[in-house]
Amino acid sequence: MTTSALAAAISLALCLGIAGNASADECRTAIDRTRLACANDADPQACARRALPSPCGEEYERLNAATDELHRITVVGTRFGIDVLKYPGSASVLTEQDLDDYPDIIQALKKVPGIDTGNDGGRAIGQHFSIRGFGHGSESRVILMQDGVRRSANLFANQVSGFGMDSDLLKQVDVVRGSSGISYGGGAIGGVIGSTTKDAADFLAPGRDYGVALNYRFDSNDQRQAYAAFAAAPQDRPFEALAFVKRGKKGDLTQAGELVDATGRHDNVVDNEEDIDTAFVKLGWNFGEGHKLSLSHFDYAIDAKTGWNSLYHATFGAANGAVLGERSQRDTVLRYTLAPAGSRWLDLTATAYKTRGYYERGYERGVDLYYKNLDERWGVSAQNLMRFATGPVEHRLLFGLDYEHREEDGIYILDGVRTGFNSMPNTYRDFGAFVQHESRWLDGRLALQLGGRYDRFDRRVQGVAETYDNSRFSPRLGLSYEVAGGFVLLANYSEAFRAPTPHETSSDGPLNIHYWYRPNPRLKSETSKEYEAGFSWSRNALLAADDRVAAKAMYFNGTISDMIQLVVDYGSVSPAKSEYVRYENVGEVDREGVEVELSYDRPRWGGYFSYESLDMKDAASGRKTPSAFADRARLGLRWRPFDDDFSVSADVSHWFEPDQNPKTLVSAGTTYWYVRDAYTQTNLQLRWRPSVSGVSFFDGSTQFLAGINNVFDQKRLNASGVETSSRTGLGRNLYFSISKQF
Repeated sequence: MTTSALAAAISLALCLGIAGNASADECRTAIDRTRLACANDADPQACARRALPSPCGEEYERLNAATDELHRITVVGTRFGIDVLKYPGSASVLTEQDLDDYPDIIQALKKVPGIDTGNDGGRAIGQHFSIRGFGHGSESRVILMQDGVRRSANLFANQVSGFGMDSDLLKQVDVVRGSSGISYGGGAIGGVIGSTTKDAADFLAPGRDYGVALNYRFDSNDQRQAYAAFAAAPQDRPFEALAFVKRGKKGDLTQAGELVDATGRHDNVVDNEEDIDTAFVKLGWNFGEGHKLSLSHFDYAIDAKTGWNSLYHATFGAANGAVLGERSQRDTVLRYTLAPAGSRWLDLTATAYKTRGYYERGYERGVDLYYKNLDERWGVSAQNLMRFATGPVEHRLLFGLDYEHREEDGIYILDGVRTGFNSMPNTYRDFGAFVQHESRWLDGRLALQLGGRYDRFDRRVQGVAETYDNSRFSPRLGLSYEVAGGFVLLANYSEAFRAPTPHETSSDGPLNIHYWYRPNPRLKSETSKEYEAGFSWSRNALLAADDRVAAKAMYFNGTISDMIQLVVDYGSVSPAKSEYVRYENVGEVDREGVEVELSYDRPRWGGYFSYESLDMKDAASGRKTPSAFADRARLGLRWRPFDDDFSVSADVSHWFEPDQNPKTLVSAGTTYWYVRDAYTQTNLQLRWRPSVSGVSFFDGSTQFLAGINNVFDQKRLNASGVETSSRTGLGRNLYFSISKQF
């Protein structure tokens, strides 16, 4: 792969400016700049290794191995790389090392401030998540992407929820919280979660052009999985290839704490059978200087036996047995990049994709039922990044266009009779144009980011005359200013929107036994306006010559206007003797909170601390909406006792007692209390990648991983639930994993 023009320029400058005996501070400054320069490269780590002057190579490798969770490059926030510490908003980056303590990506994401999980039974096919207050049940307010391809978490089915991603295939996951993701279109009110798949080189042993990578993992809470990857990335050839296959199995899942069912029987096991299969192929061709073409196909499937609602129903039905379901996600992505060496004006990426996801299910026995939700998309996008200077001011200017065509459908056949949803099949047509500009002043200490996106969207439902189409412009302004000594002031203003779904504008009729739906094609888009302000601070050699400290604190405050909610016409009587309902724009929601992160690293040990607080209230009533939240603190420690790459890490998460409003819920004449307790859970992990063991078969090509999730088997109830909930989270889990490259 070719080093970018900017990376090459920085490499030359650093080589001229750093002597053979470079200090740690000089090297870390060089590493910071080189990481930023290489952020848009197809393989940022390889680009950085080539661009760095030789005296700093060892320091770069050591920092890569450390758990400096703040010092990472995010691309999702602006579509061009920027250090998380200097991004004037709330963002986090997870690497593959951050994803391997859990078998599911959603569970791994709970370590990110602003993300909550766990209000489910632990099945792969159904997991709860929220980012800045939105997620399952409001998934259209969160953007989920893999390799730039958007997908649905629940496919219009509240009975299923999952990202359709395999964490063993992911090189990096970017999380941008709040309304900052303007360059990705409608839906970024909660935030954006973007993942990037690995390349062939990520599965090769050091120095190898061809190879095989194998992994086996065992989890005591009835889970096991194995994968094999076949990779080729020869240095003297213009091609690379990766083939990856994986099989996983999940059985009955033990929950934390003790549960008592309606009969008084003590039971804390969720009935479950899941076979999880992943297949992935990625081909790359460097057919000229700066030219690369890649083609990938991702196939992910879960065959499951669950309850009807895979998140909330813990047991199979007594009369009808299990629900037999299949969740499938298939993506095909073609990407072309053009980045000629020495060109400041051309760094082009063009992408075309086609994706298909579905969930189909029916009862095991007793009921002749077939139910399927389908989501198909195809789209194209292109963007170009230019880098230039006007006098002493450096600029990065990004232009982009994208178009997506999406079709949804729902099929419900009971005893041979098909029921219509009246909002499906439907079609989405979304066009967007965006621009992001960054200028750096005062020798790079002051960075001004100005961006905007124009969206045009069209929603149509088959057989319905009314259509919904509209357009919107969303701006963003970000500012970072390094005052002195690594202390950076940060500020950001951004807007986001969510267009109504066809279900919200067009549902009509007795879609369930409780309500008769009425359409509302005059719905307005939800809009979010959010301010963020804070600071970051990083410093080398604070307490010792070889240490590094980094901190970031952000306060956010915003308003979500024209929230769309289902409104009941109480007292009305429909032809089905139920009440009428329809979706309406009901008012405003105020959202504010803080997110604080601190890390300290030395070669032998390090630590991490975070604190988060989120408050969302209905602007008129002051009540929590759409759900309640508990503040959380997380403390992590890492210890590396030997010269060999052996480390012990532990983390503790504590959810504080939530401030509930309202405090109770009345259902069927019974009063239930919302969660009032604080909870704490602890995890432990041992990682060993032999490098000096003296056993050549292991050294440099093997990783052993062992750990315990929820060490003390502590339950935890999500603050949005009631105290009688049986969803106490997964119980203690011991896991062991071995990976080997040949």
